[in-house]
Amino acid sequence: MLMDKTSRFFISEWKRILTLFSIALVWNIITFLFIYTLDPDLTANAYERFGGTWITIFRSVVEFTITYYVLIFLAWLPGLQDNRWGRFVAVVAILFAVKFGYSMLYEYAKTVYEVNGRSDKVTKFMTANKMFVFSLTQIFTYLFNLAITFVVAVFMHFSRREKLQKELEKQKMDAELSAIKYQINPHFLFNSLSFIYSKTVPLSEEVSNAVLLLSDIMRYALGKEEDAEGKVALTKEITHMKNVIGINQMRFNNKLSIQYSEQLENPGARIAPLILITLVENAFKHGDLLDPANPLVVRTEADDQRIRFYIGNKKKQGPKELSTSIGLNNVRQRLQLTYQGNYSFTINETEHFYTAELIIQLHKK
Repeated sequence: MLMDKTSRFFISEWKRILTLFSIALVWNIITFLFIYTLDPDLTANAYERFGGTWITIFRSVVEFTITYYVLIFLAWLPGLQDNRWGRFVAVVAILFAVKFGYSMLYEYAKTVYEVNGRSDKVTKFMTANKMFVFSLTQIFTYLFNLAITFVVAVFMHFSRREKLQKELEKQKMDAELSAIKYQINPHFLFNSLSFIYSKTVPLSEEVSNAVLLLSDIMRYALGKEEDAEGKVALTKEITHMKNVIGINQMRFNNKLSIQYSEQLENPGARIAPLILITLVENAFKHGDLLDPANPLVVRTEADDQRIRFYIGNKKKQGPKELSTSIGLNNVRQRLQLTYQGNYSFTINETEHFYTAELIIQLHKK
């Protein structure tokens, strides 16, 4: 399990790690050459105390890579994107503690303050107060790293947002083009469904209800329900979700085990459209919904402060249906664009079960 996680981590992050490693290697070599030209003997002696020039450079490169990766990708970016500042403080504090502890164990005893071109008083002070000077150096070095990584993270954050905006605009254009293709004449489609419905009512109540549900589903999906912010009434989104659940029940002769509940203290809440239904459709696609002991659980709650949606299901066993994760990725992108960190979207997946929880804060932080 650990090997699999480690392998997946390096497969997904190798470009970032290699970039930081390359920058660190170039920076350390340039630094060595620069100080070597100033004082070759002092530089050689200093590097020799820490295991030799190349070992010291390699260790510095690895430390730089780890430090900058953690500060940029595990501290600053999550903080800027999702306002997770509690996690930011924890990551920054833990990393500093680890770095300081490592420096004390490995570097402190080998550090000798030799200051050429300075008065003897400065040298004596630094030697006499070695712990204070060493600690102060570690703190200022870490603060400097923190400042540099902040600048890099801010640049990456805004670049990513701009890229995400362009991707969403392209997706919207593609969706509109697809809509043009498939709703060439929606009136004809709905009139045809109404005609089929009227003809099937005397023959089969179940079939006529299925046609009616399908008509409502397509009307919502093809309709223009959004307000100026691109949101719809939560009640309409829920009705659409229930229609999809209902028509799937009909497909399986009402044998699906589904446990749905809702608590809407704020029925006037609004939400980005077709978010919830994507999670429900994933459950129908990948879930085992025929096990009464492990039903599909769907819960929707809304009050003045937030909207909470929970879904959990048992996973199908045997051959898996191919998944591209396009739907979930689209959900994440739309949530980030619409709510900009005022939400949490958590997925927990095990070998047999899958759960997802979405919490949307209705009042921006």
